[in-house]
Amino acid sequence: MPGSGKSTLATELVCRLGKGTLLLDKDRVRHTLFGPEHTLYTRAQDDFCVVTMLRAAAWQLRNTPSGVVILDGRTCYRAYQVTQVRRFADRIRQPLRLIECVCAQASIEKRLQASSACGVHPAANRDVQLYRQLLAKADPIPEPKLRLNTDNSLRKCVDHALHYINHPLPTHQTTAGV
Repeated sequence: MPGSGKSTLATELVCRLGKGTLLLDKDRVRHTLFGPEHTLYTRAQDDFCVVTMLRAAAWQLRNTPSGVVILDGRTCYRAYQVTQVRRFADRIRQPLRLIECVCAQASIEKRLQASSACGVHPAANRDVQLYRQLLAKADPIPEPKLRLNTDNSLRKCVDHALHYINHPLPTHQTTAGV
């Protein structure tokens, strides 16, 4: 969900994983492709941006086989969105590590209010109202995944995420700090 810590975690993972890591952020891709004048914040535009990201990820992984690609910004609140990424990973024969960032609703609302007040996030529609709308319609993200409580310290979250990324786990639910 918006405000759950996805981008903060992704940015820190890039720092820890190093040079061979590419971060693709849906909100930044959308802003780059459409600019503020043509950004619609529709599902169709989000889906277009994700397809563009997946194409970029495939290109990167073909050209840097030992690299890592982090897809950030997609809330994956609908089942088809998770299915799309899983099918993509299967098609290009790459391992997929889904990380679901969760935290207390109060934490999310506080984060969203703070980023809205500062205007630091590229998605202008990212606010508490959007969070509540998405939450009301959300499908659970199916296993396998790492469910990471981002109310914990960033260091602890990154350590759990790196362990999950670097050590294949069984297909049952994996929970860190929940």
